[in-house]
Amino acid sequence: MGCKGPKSLIGVRNENTFLDLTVQQIEAKTPIEILANLETLPLTNLLRLKIETGPSERYPRINKESLLPIAKDVSYSGENTEAWYPPGHGDIYSSFYNSGLLDTLIGEGKEYIFVSNIDNLGATVDLYILNHLMNPPNGKCCEFVMEVTNKTRADVKVKMYLFKSIHPLTDLAKF
Repeated sequence: MGCKGPKSLIGVRNENTFLDLTVQQIEAKTPIEILANLETLPLTNLLRLKIETGPSERYPRINKESLLPIAKDVSYSGENTEAWYPPGHGDIYSSFYNSGLLDTLIGEGKEYIFVSNIDNLGATVDLYILNHLMNPPNGKCCEFVMEVTNKTRADVKVKMYLFKSIHPLTDLAKF
C-alpha cells in the first residue's frame, strides 16, 4: 500500500482504524498477535493494551539493472532503511518460531490460529472450516487449511518476478 506507518493505524470509518474495527468485530476473548515490520513495530507497540506484537523479518530490495542488493550493509538505519522491505505475511511461520510466539501458544494449549491481513475487514473465523479441522469427516487430520479466492484486478498491485524469470506473477489467467 506504500504506507509510511503501520497499516493497522490507517483511519477507515468514523475515526476508527483497521485495528479498531478488527478488535470490535471479534466479539470474544481472543488474543490478537500483530506481526509488524521493523519500521512499524515501535508505533504498533504503543498499542500494547492486550495485543501482542512481534517483529517480522526484512529482506533486501534488489536493483533491477544490476540484480544486486541496494543495501550498502546489513544495518537498518538512516538512508539504508529504504533498502529493505518487509515480507508481509510471507514469513509468518519463521516469525512465530524465531520470536518464541509459537512455543508460547503451544504452551498455552493453543491448537489453531486464524491469520488475516489487518486490512481484510471481511475476514472472520468460519466455524464450518474450524469444525472440519477439529472433526475431520474421513478421520484423517488436516494440519493446514487455507481459504483462497479468485484474483481480481483490484488484487494486482505490483508485478512480482521469480528470480530471473521474465514472466510477471500478475497474470489473472494464471495466478
